[in-house]
Amino acid sequence: MDSLKENHFGVIIVGAGPVGLLTAINLSRAGIPVCVLERGPGIDQSPRATSYQPCVMAEMAETRILEDVKKKAMVNNILSFWKGGERVAYVEKLEGGEVFPAGLNCGQPVLAGIILEHLLGMGGAKVLFGQKVEELKQSEERVTVVCSPLDDGPRTTYTCDWLVGADGAGSSVRKLLGIEFEGFSWPKEDFVATNLRYPFMKYGFTTANFVMDDVNWAVVTVIDDTGLWRCAFGVRAGLTNDQIRAELDEHYKHILPGWPGEGYELVQLNRYKPHQRCATQFRKGRCFLAGDAAHSNNPIGGLGLTTGLLDAGPLGRALAAVINGKAPESILDIWAESRRHTWKTFTNEFSIENKRMIQLGGYSPDPLGIWKLDDVSKEHGIDPWVEKLAPPDKKEADLAMYKALEDKEAQLKTRMRQWNITMDPLWMAQYEDPEVVKLRLSLRPAGWKGNV
Repeated sequence: MDSLKENHFGVIIVGAGPVGLLTAINLSRAGIPVCVLERGPGIDQSPRATSYQPCVMAEMAETRILEDVKKKAMVNNILSFWKGGERVAYVEKLEGGEVFPAGLNCGQPVLAGIILEHLLGMGGAKVLFGQKVEELKQSEERVTVVCSPLDDGPRTTYTCDWLVGADGAGSSVRKLLGIEFEGFSWPKEDFVATNLRYPFMKYGFTTANFVMDDVNWAVVTVIDDTGLWRCAFGVRAGLTNDQIRAELDEHYKHILPGWPGEGYELVQLNRYKPHQRCATQFRKGRCFLAGDAAHSNNPIGGLGLTTGLLDAGPLGRALAAVINGKAPESILDIWAESRRHTWKTFTNEFSIENKRMIQLGGYSPDPLGIWKLDDVSKEHGIDPWVEKLAPPDKKEADLAMYKALEDKEAQLKTRMRQWNITMDPLWMAQYEDPEVVKLRLSLRPAGWKGNV
């Protein structure tokens, strides 16, 4: 028989990534006993998200971590579009306004470490690593979670009043709750995230860069002030990390400017499968899904973790208000429905269009057939997106877009739409301190008219 022991908390959060930890901060600050359970032995150090928009900086500011993030981040203020080795567009990003930088680049492991340090510094919260969730059940009063350790030790039973699954696209919580993950995974390609050192700026690269090509596309961004850069690109599906390393020069020679230059130093490499998936519900009883556990989109354009952090802040505050008797439970349904609607109606299509644009979908040779209508695309449910976003006349539309980016006012208006992935700052104002609401409104850009 398993050796089980009881541990009860107000809220258990599964997943010690930035989404889970940010949710925990807002709960802990409100005096809620919180426990974060993480499957891995520590913060995941693999190359993951790097870029954060001003809308998520507002969340960081409200959660009181922004200043520490800025100390370890690089300002991302210029986006360059490259094609055939030539720069075809140059965007001086202005959407940060007077309050925030135009964008921040910071490796996800660094961000998670900053949030963890803040959480533990507040006291009252537990973060337990090496806890694999194997069983989950809930009643009207509580949720029970059974975890096994990384070694062969005894399993542990935890109970809580509420549970948040923030454990990534392969979420154990979502699976144990029996919630479907609708959508598709891109079948003909995988993505690769590499961290490397290379003198990109010597060759005219800026803080963020889109290298557009149907095969050798890339997103290149600076990560820190030590010369570390992120270069993400695509490969044919099914390769291992070792196989990708063996052919890395073949990819880099089409991406790195001035190749081979002084050579590069590879620091990290990790392959992953890009998805366009969304859970059929973000709340089931006393359990919630947030971040990639709730929705997963390809990261081109930087709205993956950004969207997840914008789930986390409002969920933590709303759940704390319900637990402390300041708000009705119905606001939790409002949160769940709003966040799902936002991803379905904005983030998903936005990320697919960014992917199409960088891969020249619709009019390039496309040897892997990523944007082709065929039996594979039909089987995976991709056809509607190809038909909508990748018609043959997209070449003219892309050329027009590059030209339009020269108009700073027009590109600012377009990029300001990203604020619409936030919860309306007044969505639960009647249950909050007016000074908190006033602060949140002050973090919105001048001229902001509310979510549409």
